[in-house]
Amino acid sequence: MIDAGRFFVPGPTEVRPEVLDAMRRPMIFHRTHAMEELMQRVTQGLGTVFGTRRPVHVITGSGTAAMDLAVRSGTILNVLSVVHGEFGERFARIAEACGRRVTRLTAPPGDVVPLDRIRDALAAADFDAVTATHSETATGVLADIAGISAIVREHPGCLLLVDAVSSAGAMPVTADAWGAAAVVAASQKAMALPPGLAFAAVSEPFLARARNVLDRGTYLDVLRFEEFAAKHQSPTTPAISLLYALDRQLADFQVEGLEARFARHAAMAEVCAAWVSRAEQAALGLSMAAREGSRSPSVTCILTRTKPGVVLTRMREQGYELGGGQAELAGTSFRVGHMGDHTVAGLEALLEVLERVLRAR
Repeated sequence: MIDAGRFFVPGPTEVRPEVLDAMRRPMIFHRTHAMEELMQRVTQGLGTVFGTRRPVHVITGSGTAAMDLAVRSGTILNVLSVVHGEFGERFARIAEACGRRVTRLTAPPGDVVPLDRIRDALAAADFDAVTATHSETATGVLADIAGISAIVREHPGCLLLVDAVSSAGAMPVTADAWGAAAVVAASQKAMALPPGLAFAAVSEPFLARARNVLDRGTYLDVLRFEEFAAKHQSPTTPAISLLYALDRQLADFQVEGLEARFARHAAMAEVCAAWVSRAEQAALGLSMAAREGSRSPSVTCILTRTKPGVVLTRMREQGYELGGGQAELAGTSFRVGHMGDHTVAGLEALLEVLERVLRAR
């Protein structure tokens, strides 16, 4: 049993008892005024988190559902996928599963795709959409979405679809300022909520595209979400208990303040990077997967000479849960999810235990 405050998996992340308690409120009928008030509150709160004046759609499902919505309604045929890790690759695979032709621009683990490569690819072929992950949870890489968006906007008719699953709630996400057509995220990472909700902030150009796409499906049809958002409702029965938790968490976001929340995440990332650097000097065989200047504030992927499975098992014995490496880094890395409601003090306590575990190998 992992104690509260010791769950540092990069999704799902730890959820505070106060947020869990909010889920115990009684059920309400989802076609009532009470539900409309709840939906209006959470939609407005999410708009601040996503940096948009438009409604942010709440989907009962995982982050992958929101990515699926973005692809189904926002792409036509040719998609350019910017891949910085496993979740950028997931976006590409979703597009392929939806029958789109996908061209990948893939960075080596820990690196970002240079903006010039993206510019050259868009100049060389006709793409109707670009997919990109803001914070790559698998590698701890942070992409320059503003830079990518500026390039995409040079190509009329090409829409930018952004996966912000591990960035929303941890760092500035500015859908309107970016000019992104769709920005999607989920509840279980930096939002520090239980799994089960996904979010989609979509633009007017995205909706215009969707109106001409015939294979949008039913459950994830963005036009149905738009129709019901006008009434502050959900197209289908929503996860009401999770909406209660979201309502509580968004209220607490206001108490902390988004700027303070972002600063806390940045401070945790700096503490983790500094610790890895010290550990390197102590010959513990650790290094950062993500290159300096392109590191996510919400998750750190640590390369290790010690077998990652051994590290995870020994940390679990100490009452801490960390994340394993993914894809090609599975056998050489582990991940620390310093996101959501974790604190610098809590992270420092974790790193102290982690250093003892590594020295005792």
